[in-house]
Amino acid sequence: MEYPLSRDEHTAMTRYLSGVRKQLQDVSDLFTSRYGKTSSIAEAAVKALVSVTLLEHEFTLLDADAAKPESSFDDIEAESPALKSRL
Repeated sequence: MEYPLSRDEHTAMTRYLSGVRKQLQDVSDLFTSRYGKTSSIAEAAVKALVSVTLLEHEFTLLDADAAKPESSFDDIEAESPALKSRL
């Protein structure tokens, strides 16, 4: 699967998302401690943190998908003559 980001862009984006998540964690912790867990500002900060965490996770899943070799039926046939005989 091809992705629109170059390898360098992908690496930079991974670092960037990690940095944003760490900063939002600090903001969330600060607002929660100063304004209370149930304040609207603390809740907004937590939501922002959750959003960037989900984005970072989705980006990580792209890495996992890219690392998986795509196999075709022909590849499976070549690897397993016994399977071919069963078909």
